[in-house]
Order: sequence, then C-alpha cells, then structure tokens
Amino acid sequence: WDQRFDDNALHIASNTEKWEDIEDREAEEDVALQQKFEKQHQLWENLDPTLVEEATQVLLPYVKPERWSRIQEVVSKRTQQSRFLFENPSNPSNVWACLRTLDSFGIQHVDVVIQSGKYQGKAALTQKRGMRTAMGSAKWLTLKNHLSTRHALQHLKDQGYHIACTDVNPESKDIRDIDWDASGKKVCIVMGNEQYGISDEVKSMADESFYLPMVGMAESFNLSVATAITCAHLSAASGEEVGKGPLRS
Repeated sequence: WDQRFDDNALHIASNTEKWEDIEDREAEEDVALQQKFEKQHQLWENLDPTLVEEATQVLLPYVKPERWSRIQEVVSKRTQQSRFLFENPSNPSNVWACLRTLDSFGIQHVDVVIQSGKYQGKAALTQKRGMRTAMGSAKWLTLKNHLSTRHALQHLKDQGYHIACTDVNPESKDIRDIDWDASGKKVCIVMGNEQYGISDEVKSMADESFYLPMVGMAESFNLSVATAITCAHLSAASGEEVGKGPLRS
C-alpha cells in the first residue's frame, strides 16, 4: 500500500510522517510558545525599577530626541483598563491585523488561546504555525498564550477582569448600549474563531455578551474588522473625562 494515499498521514517533501506524530510535535511547539511568553512576562515583571531607570539613562544618548518623545507619548496613552482575548483564531493574517489595530488604539495586553486539538488537518496546522509567527513578531504588545479557554478565562477572572464576549444570542446587547464602567472592573473582550464564533466555555464563563449591529446581507464581520469596530466603540466611550472609559490610560 502506497502511504502517500493514506488519509491518516501527512507527507512533507519526500519524507513520510505519521499524522499523530505531527499533531504531537505541534502540541509541543504550542506549549513551548506558551512557556516562552510566560518567561518573558515574568522577566519583565521582576525587573528592578531602579535597574530599568539606570539602563534607560545609559541608552538614552543613543536615541534620537524625536524618537524618545514618540516613545514617551505612546506609553502615556497605553491603557491597563482593557485587553483582548482571541480564542483559537484560524487565520494568521487576521491575527496580525488585529494586533496592529490593538496597538494603534493603545491596548497593551493581548491574550490568545491556541488549543492544539482544535486545529485538524494540514491546512489548519499550517495556519496555526503562521499565528505563532505573527504573535512572535508583535514586539510592541504584551502577549500571553494560553493552552485552553477555561484556563485563560479563569486566570483573567482571578485578576479581577469583567469578561465580555462577542456573540449573537437573546441576551446579547448592542455594543452601543454597553456601559463599560458599570462593573467597576477592568475589561477583557473575547473574540471568537472566524468560522465557529466563541465556544460554549466562553458563553458559560463570560459576564456579558454583545454584538456589532449590521444592516447588510452579510451575517458577520471579518475578525480583524470586528476587532477594529469594537476598538472604535471603546475609544468613543472613553472620551476626555479622566478616570472614565475602557481605554483610559
């Protein structure tokens, strides 16, 4: 039997590799990415502020004044009030576009759930590899990778976040009617998979859900477009009042 025609095997170039081995290796790489981001996060969290200040002063003479001014301006407008979580996204191009949008709106913290078992087939695994690359290149954001949705949401809830997800159900609110300060907590917005939306786990653990109103024939927005529209509403809700709004710095 010619294994090239076996549906249970994936063939790369002239080498034959069992599908189960590929899935196992992919799972290992997902864990490695999660550990890498976790280590980076811990390193930043544990840095001595005095050491950071001293290092900054050493490097400052090598930074152009206009560049340093730009960095200070951007940092001053970063928000700690809101963050986004993407659940098992399937298109790396969408992920990269979303990260650029979040950076542009001053959102620093982004969570991504990548569950190996949710990506079945050669095309899906290729897309997942692309997402790992996209996440690794987002140098201006603080990224955290989670291996399961439940772990991610519980971690955020333990940190005091109010979980709001995008979903169309009888209890969902129009995003224009959301009071982002009502809970008195920081907010994490969950965006679902491009094809399947959010999972049942998100639906059961979220504090509230909202939808983006549409009046055309299409039934949903592209993930990156939905992220941009949501950010625009967050920005509009923030206004100029100090200490109010989801994007306050």
